[in-house]
Amino acid sequence: MRPLSLPSVLPRYPLTVITIIAILIGLRLLLTGLADLYGYSLPIVGGWLKSLEIMEILNIPVFVLLGLGLGAACWHLPSKTALGWKCLALVLAFPLVFFSSYAFRYHLWLAHLINQPGTGASSQEVVRLSNLALQQESGHQGFWGYYCTTVKMPVLPDTVADLRRMTTEQQWFRSELTRFSGVEPGIFSLIFTGAGWAIRVFYLLVALLTSVIYFFKGLSWVGLQRLQRLVHPRP
Repeated sequence: MRPLSLPSVLPRYPLTVITIIAILIGLRLLLTGLADLYGYSLPIVGGWLKSLEIMEILNIPVFVLLGLGLGAACWHLPSKTALGWKCLALVLAFPLVFFSSYAFRYHLWLAHLINQPGTGASSQEVVRLSNLALQQESGHQGFWGYYCTTVKMPVLPDTVADLRRMTTEQQWFRSELTRFSGVEPGIFSLIFTGAGWAIRVFYLLVALLTSVIYFFKGLSWVGLQRLQRLVHPRP
């Protein structure tokens, strides 16, 4: 069998990688939407499930497919390609896939606030109010402000009126905890924030380790296929 020339091989690799990433981001967004619709919206237990981000367990197969797919995609690279170049796709793809669900939730939250009937505020005003509330809670605006705020406040206001009161209500909640327990409010903030970040980091590490392990499984599959072709060449 005549080997493929380098120019004919290389375009297949980026196309395969882009296709894999696009499909898996779409799958992750679908699972996120289903979790918000059928899991986190449940009365009473929904908020508890959201605080634990328990539905992230459903996304583990996504990272299995990500690692396995990107590893297997290296079949389209020359066999002597350095490991660092092979890993580059995973390094770039992982944050895109992992954070896509949080970006999706952020835009769903904004869209819900904007589309609320009788808000009396334009979409620009809603975005401004959301950025102000997120800035006050986390020190950041936009998506990153949303990501950091939901670490300690998994359930955010779903109306503009509640959004305006968000910071005040959080201060009241902490003061009530302090009044009943006698513990400084800063201690509760540290506990809630620490627990939230621990959950986020746990799922991130699980997703990362899963992706890396199955990436090398994909590379092993490529190596095995190439070895078989050497031992049993096709006519």
